[in-house]
Amino acid sequence: MDTDQFQEEALNNAAQAIRNTILGRLHDDGLNHHDVQFRVKAPGSAAEKMARRDENGQLKYPGGLERLDDLIGMRVILYVESDIEAVAIALSSQFACLDDEDKTAMMRKNGGIGYAGRHLTLQVPAANPPSGCRDYIGRRFEVQIRTVLQHAWAEFEHDIRFKGSSGDNAEISRAFTMASTLIELADQQFVNISDILKRIQSEGTPEAAPVSKKLDAGALQGVLTRAFPDSRSSKVNQYDWMVNVLAANGIDTVNAAEDWFNAIDPREVSKVMGYRFSPGQVRIADDLLLKFFGESYVDATKEVGSDTNRETKLRSRLRRIRTERDHA
Repeated sequence: MDTDQFQEEALNNAAQAIRNTILGRLHDDGLNHHDVQFRVKAPGSAAEKMARRDENGQLKYPGGLERLDDLIGMRVILYVESDIEAVAIALSSQFACLDDEDKTAMMRKNGGIGYAGRHLTLQVPAANPPSGCRDYIGRRFEVQIRTVLQHAWAEFEHDIRFKGSSGDNAEISRAFTMASTLIELADQQFVNISDILKRIQSEGTPEAAPVSKKLDAGALQGVLTRAFPDSRSSKVNQYDWMVNVLAANGIDTVNAAEDWFNAIDPREVSKVMGYRFSPGQVRIADDLLLKFFGESYVDATKEVGSDTNRETKLRSRLRRIRTERDHA
């Protein structure tokens, strides 16, 4: 295997580990998302960038491959623009943040139109690296956080402007500008729809359900929205996961879930956990259950789902809860 092949394979392994860590963090925080993608810069492209020189003939990137931030590029694709800030905070908490550029805010402040997004430059930290990334300490990578509509626009525009032959055509440029304006409006409406849905669900009166009616994901989302009306919705499959978590603790009917969450004040765990942003409904439920049941909750739910590090994470959070309680 030559050096280029080895480098590309190593980068792909690192990128996959970073992607898994990001997915785990989004799941842990109950943050709804469409997809997490990655790409690795090809050896030829990396070599071309390393050879670039400035106007004085000096290398623009003298630090070697390890100093390039974009050998690995991650994309976190969300449904609503209002979730971008929470994801940026979550990832900056998981990794060392070297740079954070809110291109959307800058563009709008300057009166511009078009795709921008939130761009982070992150690094796997030496102190407390994520368990799946311990072999990649010091590895830098870029993250683009965008909505599905922004993603579609950016991908199509890139194909036309950089791969096509008509990228500088004035008519095409005008059409892209119009499309970007419509996408911005559509993103705003998606946020509006999400807020309206949350209000309707939180104001709704739960239907009288038989005590024996089994809890399912749809019913649970309604329960948690009424219990935590100010919290963001989690990814759909996380409600399925939480149904299994609740069942492992003897809460397996709609009435039992409604009664349990209505009797708990979510502000208690918010104070203890010191959330830097409003997490998803499922994360809040998970922390409340952990605080109430303690060790028995860890034992009952450590193998629910596919996260092999869940027990370690739960015990870390439980120590934090107990430390804050003892200092109160």
